[in-house]
Amino acid sequence: MQIKLAIIGALSLFLVMLAPVYAEITEISIQKNFYTVDEKIVFVGNEDEGNKMINIVMTNPNGKESYLVGAMSNSVGIFQTIPKNVSNVFPAIGSYQFTAFTVQKDDGKTIVLEYDGDRVLQPTKSILQLNSIVDRIVEVEKTITFVASINDDSIIETSYSLENAPAGATIDSVTGKFIWTPSKSHGSFIDVSYDFDIVVNAEGQEDRENITIVVKKAYDEPVIEVKPVTEVKPVTEVEVEESISTVASFVDETKDPQDYVDRYNSEEAYKEWFDDNYSQYSSIYEAVGLEEPEFGICGEGTKLIDGVCTVIQKVSQKPWWQFW
Repeated sequence: MQIKLAIIGALSLFLVMLAPVYAEITEISIQKNFYTVDEKIVFVGNEDEGNKMINIVMTNPNGKESYLVGAMSNSVGIFQTIPKNVSNVFPAIGSYQFTAFTVQKDDGKTIVLEYDGDRVLQPTKSILQLNSIVDRIVEVEKTITFVASINDDSIIETSYSLENAPAGATIDSVTGKFIWTPSKSHGSFIDVSYDFDIVVNAEGQEDRENITIVVKKAYDEPVIEVKPVTEVKPVTEVEVEESISTVASFVDETKDPQDYVDRYNSEEAYKEWFDDNYSQYSSIYEAVGLEEPEFGICGEGTKLIDGVCTVIQKVSQKPWWQFW
């Protein structure tokens, strides 16, 4: 009898040793609060042993079950799936179940996601979203105030803040009340725009709304008197204009110009040639570069020879009585 009890005990211990040990999935969720149809969805979670293969099975709105994706947990049991297109995972509008497990599906953990054709999210989780905030216009040294709020009053413990706001602007982190009084330094001679974000955080979610506040023209543009600049002309050396030569082209500068005048006055053929071809000159004198003599009555003791009054020598004869 004792032998039978010993055998039964050993067999029971053997069966216990053969029984598989399953890692328990402690949490599964999606990485973001929601995904749009154009994004890729990622599942994240935890199991209690570490370094385990995680399987995720999907059940569609018609109750059809299919394997979706697998992932390997790290040493502390955290896992994350590869991204999958939302449009491929959710072919139709409705509720989908996702069960994560290590060995047996019945021992896994399940979440439900709702797909409305535009985005997918957990139906039990509210989406944090700021109500629209309109842009404002204000004058310098005038206070502007408004209250930021969210569209879901069921979300509590919200925290409001500002990002890239102008100096002096504040918002109450609990109530969302915004206050700002622009100083003169915020104004200018034109309208000035200040763009910044109002941010709200709650339950691990965040939303932000961009706002523009325009500070109206504060003063006129200063008139800057421009003094006329007197142009100082540089002192340059007086340029001497070169006289343009009027001597005829046939004149050889190495010869005495009087030779041409004498030839003109003595050779009829030369005179005709000159008169026919150089009519632009008033006389042979101008053509050869000489001053033209003034013609008139020659004085006593001179005679006009070739157009020039020339001194003549008279032979002095003695009276007949002086020869004796």
